[in-house]
Amino acid sequence: MKKKILIFGAGSIGNHFTKAFSILGYEVYITDIDLKALARMKNEIYPKRYGKWDSRIKQIGYNEVFKLDFKFEIILIGTPPETHIYLFKKIDNELKFKKILIEKPLSSYNKNYNLLKKYNNQNIFCGYNHSVSKSVIYLLKIIEKYKKNFYFLEVNWREGWTGILNAHFWLKNEFDSYLGNIRRGGGALQEHSHGLHLLLMILGKFINTKKTNFSSFIKFNIKNKKLKYDSFSQLQFNSKKFSAIYTTDLISNPSNKTIEIFGNMMKFSWIHNYKKGYDAVIQEFFSTNKKIIKLFKKNRSSEFVSEIVYLNSVNKKNYNKLIKINKKIPAAFATGIFSKLSVIS
Repeated sequence: MKKKILIFGAGSIGNHFTKAFSILGYEVYITDIDLKALARMKNEIYPKRYGKWDSRIKQIGYNEVFKLDFKFEIILIGTPPETHIYLFKKIDNELKFKKILIEKPLSSYNKNYNLLKKYNNQNIFCGYNHSVSKSVIYLLKIIEKYKKNFYFLEVNWREGWTGILNAHFWLKNEFDSYLGNIRRGGGALQEHSHGLHLLLMILGKFINTKKTNFSSFIKFNIKNKKLKYDSFSQLQFNSKKFSAIYTTDLISNPSNKTIEIFGNMMKFSWIHNYKKGYDAVIQEFFSTNKKIIKLFKKNRSSEFVSEIVYLNSVNKKNYNKLIKINKKIPAAFATGIFSKLSVIS
């Protein structure tokens, strides 16, 4: 019997995960509170991305979902950030599941923080797929080998609205959804929190992030007094032995997503889309002019397949918390990434 998956949200992320779970042979159920979103998925988004609709996918009305008596292997919450915590509580009360994956960012701004504390020991995960990609895992491995040599980390996660809105072609602009509203989970720091998570994950290998000096510069795009989002944000972390800087925006075109870690006569880099269909990890040793480039083949579906495979590999015996989150960073921007839920105040 096939293991059952339930996905909430028929938008861009819901389509990606539906395809990935289907590739892995799961029985996929998907729902959305908006019937138009389900129709758009079936008639437009899925065929446009993957060639044709897969008749094995089971679309189901939102109210009917909570009448199901299955035990789902994984439930995915892929709805707008402001709905994540409410929906999680409803699912936890009314449905049966082994694990639940909440798409990033976990919730908008820092509201609902107190509601999360009681769930720290549940099988809850937050969707940062880049952090468990083969290329990033390889980077973490080689960093460990030369750990004592490094002193500075720079992460860029810079991408303008063009690519994001192309993936959400039914939106007129960023203000047509939560994307253009920081209080609903939008803006560069939240929409691009993949990069911040990667920085914190690496930074935690070198210093105690709780004791790090932290500063920031944030530029807002304001439509009116009620609607605004950060279009450019820069965060800096400093200690006596190690420093880091994170830059993200919703301006850059083409996009620039990189990790660079600098050491004594060496630099290691991770480059997203180094060339078409490949990410790259580059090692440079300046004293010997040695340069090693390792390519990692990928496509959009494989990024989500890797995330699911990783999620399935985590259990009580091999669970390993990847990061201790810096409490000085607002809760919306980074949470417990593929680990038991770590929430910051």
